[in-house]
Amino acid sequence: MTISRSKLALSAVALLALVAVAATPGLLGGRVSSAFAALAGAEWHWLVVGGAGFVLSFVCTVGAWRSALGAAGGRIGSCRAAASIGVGALVNSFAPAKLGDAVKVALCARSIDAPGRIWTAGGVYAALAAARSLTLAALLVVASATGAMPLWPVFALCGTVAALAVAAAYSGRLRRHPRIAKVLAGFAALERSPRGIATVLGWTVGMVLARLGATMAVAAALDLPHPVLAALVILPALDVASAFPLTPGSIGVGSGAVAVALAGRGIGMPQALGVGFAIQALETIVSMAAGATGALYLAWPSASVRRWTFRAATVGASAALAAALGLAVLSLI
Repeated sequence: MTISRSKLALSAVALLALVAVAATPGLLGGRVSSAFAALAGAEWHWLVVGGAGFVLSFVCTVGAWRSALGAAGGRIGSCRAAASIGVGALVNSFAPAKLGDAVKVALCARSIDAPGRIWTAGGVYAALAAARSLTLAALLVVASATGAMPLWPVFALCGTVAALAVAAAYSGRLRRHPRIAKVLAGFAALERSPRGIATVLGWTVGMVLARLGATMAVAAALDLPHPVLAALVILPALDVASAFPLTPGSIGVGSGAVAVALAGRGIGMPQALGVGFAIQALETIVSMAAGATGALYLAWPSASVRRWTFRAATVGASAALAAALGLAVLSLI
């Protein structure tokens, strides 16, 4: 897999712009400076809980990929799957246009021992995206029932998934194209496996719930009123922003989307921007940690060193999670 020089240049320019903004937030006016000031006053133990939630979300994402790849005939261990997804997440943190997703597909495709495996892995990616869209639609139904969000995005998401399924099922021209046939094979593998569908949906629901809990923790850290309702507004806004990856990790775009969504609920712009910055910073930290560990695992020639690398990472993540939960309990007491 190759990445063009133009995409690398775009990534470098976007990254330098973000560094400049982070170093001199006053360039974008008083609201951004006030947002950084709001972050300085956040309750750090709730931010740790939020980080632990995003770690759990990453684990669920790996489980969903493993299950979907298994249904498509791939065989990949937990460590290698986590390393592959982590490296892709790391690339997404520093490159726009979701180049990291292409890295995930390329690395996970190695687990499929069949011709055209890269296209089959692309079909797996499409199936996972559809599962996430349906889970997000369910979350939007809950948000709509509470009055936090309108209901029309649910129909838009479900309609998009249904249109893709109908096009794949009834378009003979699409199914006769050799590469598209491989993509559809990866997608259809889950359709033929009810157990695989249930497992992928279970992991996807776990991922969304973990992100929801992490978002609630960040909202509580910045003292937002009604953190649950705030999280129900924030998550859809972040997912919409991620569909337009103009910057690395949608940083800035995602924060702006969160700020607009919260401002519509009566939250002040500096506090709303601070929440967006905090969420994207935590997700970026998790992605960088997972990607760095994954790169070491994939690059190291010794199997024993790879095992100990992941054991150390697992112990460290478990200790951080336990400490975060302990801090949360103590703060409640």
